[in-house]
Amino acid sequence: MRTYEFTVSRDSTAVDGMVSVDSLCGFILNAAYRTIMDEGYPGCMLSKCSIEIDERPKSGETINIMVDSGYNNIVTLLNRCVSITDNEGIEIGRGEITWLMPDSIEKGDIAENPSRMARRFIKRFRSALPDINHLSSLQLRLDMDFSKDARENNDFTVDYKKICDSRFFFLARSGSSTICRAMLQAG
Repeated sequence: MRTYEFTVSRDSTAVDGMVSVDSLCGFILNAAYRTIMDEGYPGCMLSKCSIEIDERPKSGETINIMVDSGYNNIVTLLNRCVSITDNEGIEIGRGEITWLMPDSIEKGDIAENPSRMARRFIKRFRSALPDINHLSSLQLRLDMDFSKDARENNDFTVDYKKICDSRFFFLARSGSSTICRAMLQAG
């Protein structure tokens, strides 16, 4: 298990002074990606991530992200489990992240920084649903599933469907192709 320490800066906080959901997801994905690189798996692409957040730290607070190697299918997938703790060691979140191995990726595909890619989609989801920051003050779970076309595609539209007061389903599309599916559940 590897541990990475992050300090929440002012530019990574939402209006309420707490770390924004996209920044916190970025910290988590950076830690998981650094673990993948340290283990000698360069060029892996982010495939899926599921993140649960119980509490968002405030600006200036320190968090620790522990990354543990999960299931490895050496041919196609790497799975990493994460735990997020506050500066007192209390768990405030957890997640599971799945990566595609380089041998399962088509030639010519380029791995985008996973943190930047996920944050790009989360920000667009937030713009489609303006009150997402209000929801994110509660406990939340975010599940994202990326297609290979999500890597380089900056031109996409976002649609969402409100399933109930605290659950939303998002689709990011480029033309007729779905490049990311996501489910946000708050509360």
